Amino acid sequence: MDLKPTRNSLGRNPLSDALHRNPGVVINGQGPGRHPPKGASYHDLGTMISEQGSGRHLNGALHLRPGVVKNEQGSSHFPRRVRRVRKLAEPIRIRIDSWNVGSLTGKLRELVDVAIRRRVNILCVQETKWKGQKAKEVEDTGFKLWYTGATPGRNGVGILIDRSLKDGVVEVRRQGDRIILIRLVVGDSVLNVISA
Repeated sequence: MDLKPTRNSLGRNPLSDALHRNPGVVINGQGPGRHPPKGASYHDLGTMISEQGSGRHLNGALHLRPGVVKNEQGSSHFPRRVRRVRKLAEPIRIRIDSWNVGSLTGKLRELVDVAIRRRVNILCVQETKWKGQKAKEVEDTGFKLWYTGATPGRNGVGILIDRSLKDGVVEVRRQGDRIILIRLVVGDSVLNVISA
């Protein structure tokens, strides 16, 4: 006796050879009932169940349309038009830059001109080499510089802010001659700028 093991193919669907139990019903989607049985045409369909699950009776129709197609917003009236919602507050774009100037003596006006040309709102500067803990308005430009430095000719940091943001400064903290923090309010948020 020669016994050979029987092999069952895992990739074969056992229902693929079976006749459909109800040839009048075709279900769109997945499963064995998505095509009519062999020999039956699409003209013979009685009821078709769409992907949404609604049954529709067909009288010899060749192609079917779903009843209502809704767009992403749930409206059935304007399927192609996308409605846009306006924001109450427009976004604010702030450009921040950092620059090691080597020495700020004689370069402040040039620094402001570069900030205007490059549309920088906040410019953090290092190595100012200025002594003191002060704030200085730059004439005829609207910029304001906050700086700190302990010894003349050595170290020092500062933050240069343009006219659109300088009125929003609520706090300035200086730590020695190497760190300065400015807290300012922009719109409804608080922005901390640190130059070190």
